[in-house]
Amino acid sequence: MGAGRLVTTAAMLVASVAAVDVAAAAPALAAGQDRAARGGPGWLPEDVKQAATVVRPTQLVLTVAKGESGRPSQRRAVLTCSPAGGTHKQARNACAELVKVGGDFTKLRVNGGACTMQYDPVTVTAVGRWKGRKIDYRQTFGNGCTLSMNTGPVFSL
Repeated sequence: MGAGRLVTTAAMLVASVAAVDVAAAAPALAAGQDRAARGGPGWLPEDVKQAATVVRPTQLVLTVAKGESGRPSQRRAVLTCSPAGGTHKQARNACAELVKVGGDFTKLRVNGGACTMQYDPVTVTAVGRWKGRKIDYRQTFGNGCTLSMNTGPVFSL
């Protein structure tokens, strides 16, 4: 396998396994291609090796369901952070709120305000990874208002 192919394979591996932002890794990969083209050892630069081990991806699947069971979900979205994206309608705001609590959904307390005491349960789930840490969150709120007061844009799918 040629050096150019190795660099390409390494780039794809780094991007897929560690969800590396390719734009941020491009200078390091270019340096690796230069080394590979010269036939020297260490074709993959240290900063790319480090990026592959340090980058911790965030990808969460969020659902909202009526009732206490959480199934079937009425709304579902994928949320990625760093950079914010996925299918979530308010990805940037949702990521910002999660950053404030270090990805701990139980600490979300976004809006102050009052809600009626009407019981119309809503169950939310979040499954995936927050900066590499496994997330498996499920919570039932008394109604949509209390959900919104506690989680703000996070479950505004």
